[in-house]
Order: sequence, then structure tokens, then C-alpha cells
Amino acid sequence: MTILSIQSQLAVGHVGNSAAVFALQRLGREVWPVPTVLLSHHPGHGGAQGGPVPLALQRAMIAGLAARGCFSRCAAIISGYLGQAGVAEIVRDAVAAARAATPNAVYLCDPVLGDDGHTYVSPEVATAVHNLAALADIVSPNAYELFLLTGHDLQTRADALEALRLMQSRGPRIVILTSFAGTDTQANTLDVMAVDGANAWRVSLPQIAAKFSGAGDVFAALFLNFWLHSRNAGTALAQSCSALFGVLKETAAHGGAELELIAAQNMLVKPDHFFVPERIA
Repeated sequence: MTILSIQSQLAVGHVGNSAAVFALQRLGREVWPVPTVLLSHHPGHGGAQGGPVPLALQRAMIAGLAARGCFSRCAAIISGYLGQAGVAEIVRDAVAAARAATPNAVYLCDPVLGDDGHTYVSPEVATAVHNLAALADIVSPNAYELFLLTGHDLQTRADALEALRLMQSRGPRIVILTSFAGTDTQANTLDVMAVDGANAWRVSLPQIAAKFSGAGDVFAALFLNFWLHSRNAGTALAQSCSALFGVLKETAAHGGAELELIAAQNMLVKPDHFFVPERIA
């Protein structure tokens, strides 16, 4: 079964669809990418050219998939960076079409809002993302995005779990906190946490002293793929963390400005270290 991925796309670099699609394909998953934004490279490097894909074109692409009968083969939809508030309606329509054709189809919303205390979307897009998150089966915010979605301050692991539960109460069955370093997190580590129903898990990863654009996009894609296989959030969390850590470790070793997704692709399939999830609820 296939994943429909509605995200940004770059000519150079690995974020959005330019990260998620390859990762999913390397794991043997068929992917249908629909771009929300087309850019030469990541805006964080400066001088990026391109812009949002017209909404009419995005709608036409989704309509084309529907006309081809594709939604009967759609296991899941993932959305990431929207670029425009109007993309949310396109995502909602796609989710509705997938759920109508394939009743067990799931929707993962990667709520791309900001990071490290900085919001990089408009208030209109932020509202649209809030609404999509409530519609989703799975939501995968970073710590700052979870704060924006819930208004809950995250200082400790207990705070993080409370925020995850609060987000969960608004609709999603599974909520993943993709990176968190609280006051009681072990030194030189990052926590990745997930709640699924009444259950909760944590994986603690060694902290790598570098910033990796696209890491969250890869993680969301990995989690979705592994969860579709196992339907177990703890297992999917451990597999995703293990694969992504391998990619990040190789990227840090290369010292480049982009994820070394191609060079480190074997880590997606066979990581050199497997992290064991800790059951916390």
C-alpha cells in the first residue's frame, strides 16, 4: 500500500518530500509526492528561489489521483510544510478521499510551525496546522511545536508527557514528541517520546552537536512506515530513532550542510545500533 506525501520539495538538499520520499522508497514503500512549495534549496541557507505551488495545481493533482482510483491503494497520508493556509483544505479533502476508499487509511500530520522558540509560518498557516492536527491519527511535533499546539510549558519529562496527553485529548490517537531536552533529561541526550492510547514510551538518544534540517521530516516518514508494518507505537518509535540516529551520525561525520541521506541510506534499512524503548505508562 502507498503513502501520499503532501509537503515541500527542494531541488538541492533533503527536507520535506525531498527527504521523506527517498527514505520511504528505500524502505520499499511506494510514495505519491504532491509538492506544496518548490524551492531551489532550504531557505535557512539564504538566497532560496522558488515559491508556493498554486493551490489550483495541487487540487488538480489530488483530483487526478482520485480519477485514477489511487485512493483505494492509499494506506496513509502524511502532510508537512504547507506554505499557504489554503493547502489545509486540500489535505483535508485528500484525507477524506483516502478514508472513504480505504477505511483503515491513516493520516500523519507533521505540524511544521517552527523550532527553538522561533515560529516560521504565518498566523493563518499556524491556525490551519492546528486544525489539521486535530483531524490526524498521528501528530509528530518537536518540543516548540508541541508548546504552540497546546500552550503547555515543557520543562521536565512530566511536563512533556502532560503536553502529549493534552494534544492527544484533542483528537490524535498517537502523538510523538520528536526531540526534547528537559531539566531532568540525562546529560548529553535527547528524549523522543510517544503516546498511543493509554500507553507511553521514551527513547533517549545521544545528543549530536549539530543542527540537521530535515531530520523531523525523515523521522515522521520513518515512524509512519514502521507503524504501518507493526501497528505498535513503541516498536515504531525505536525503529525510527535507530534509523534516524544512524543517518544523523553519518551526516555529522561528513560535516556537510545537508542530511547525508543518500550516503547513509543503509542506516534506514539496517541501523548499526538499535535503541530499546522504555515504557513510561
